[in-house]
Amino acid sequence: MIKNKICNICRKKFKPTAEGRVQIVKRKDKGKVELWVCPDCVPQVKDKLKEVGLRI
Repeated sequence: MIKNKICNICRKKFKPTAEGRVQIVKRKDKGKVELWVCPDCVPQVKDKLKEVGLRI
């Protein structure tokens, strides 16, 4: 059974196998933090990352 993920921007539930979704993993000293972005919010995130100088 695949557990649905929740978008960290719009709080909408979606499947982790959805096409166009983004998973961001931040590794820290005490483990890792996962951020999920649904396919609807990906364009907003890409624009913000371009401003910072990162790319997906």
